[in-house]
Amino acid sequence: MSERSGVARLTRVVKVAPPSVSTGLMPPPRAADGERSGGEHPGGRRESRVPGAGPPVPAGAPLAPHVGVARLTPKAAAAEAAARELRQVMGRFATGVTVVTTTHRSTIHGMTANAFLSVSLRPPLVLVSLGRCRMSEMLPRTGRYAVSVLAADQEELAAHFAGQRVATVAPEFVWEHDLPVLAGALAHVGCRVVDVHAAGDHVLWIGEVEHLSHRNGEPLLFYTGRFGTLREVSDAASAGD
Repeated sequence: MSERSGVARLTRVVKVAPPSVSTGLMPPPRAADGERSGGEHPGGRRESRVPGAGPPVPAGAPLAPHVGVARLTPKAAAAEAAARELRQVMGRFATGVTVVTTTHRSTIHGMTANAFLSVSLRPPLVLVSLGRCRMSEMLPRTGRYAVSVLAADQEELAAHFAGQRVATVAPEFVWEHDLPVLAGALAHVGCRVVDVHAAGDHVLWIGEVEHLSHRNGEPLLFYTGRFGTLREVSDAASAGD
C-alpha cells in the first residue's frame, strides 16, 4: 500500500447532478430562432399550442388552471406494488457484490453496488447503474471510478459501504493507477467514464477499462436482498427462503 490513504465517507442520498458533458443526459435541443414552436403571429409574436386545447395562448400570458390527470400513469399504490414485485423477481438473480470507489480532493468515496456488468470487449467497456446517490454526484467531477469485486469474507465491507452498519475494522485501500481499491478483493477494475445515460430512476455510467487485476477465491453473492456465500445462497434457495 502506498503512502496515500483515505477514509470512506458515507453520505446521505442527494439529487443527482448531471455531468456537464454527456450525450446521454443532454436536454432536448431548443428550437432555432427561425423555427416555429407552435404558432407565430405577424410581427414575430410567438404562441404556444397544445393539440386539442383550443385557441393558441399568447407568449407570456398566464396559464389556465390545470385540468385532468394523466391517464397513462398508474396509481401510486399500483406503481409501488409493481416495483416491489420487480424487486422480488430480480432478487432471484444472484449476483456478485462490488464496491465502487472514486477519489476527489484526497477523499475516498465508496458505495456497494451489484448492478455492475461487462458491456464490450473491444473496446473494453463496463458499466455501473446508480440511483440518486453521492457517487452519482461525484463521478462528473472525477471522471474515473474503480470497482472492487468482493470476496466471501468481505461481507462486513459490503454492509459498511451500503450504509447498513459501520465496519468494526476500517476499510483498507490500496492504490492502482491513482484509483483507490479495496485490499483483499477478488478483482479490481479501473475505468475512465466515457458515456452516461439516464435510464428511468437510475443513471448508467459506462467506463472504459484502463487497468485490471484479479486473484482466485470464493466470491460474495447477493441473493433475495441478502449477502451470502455460495453455500448460504444454495441453502436458502433449497429452503425456498
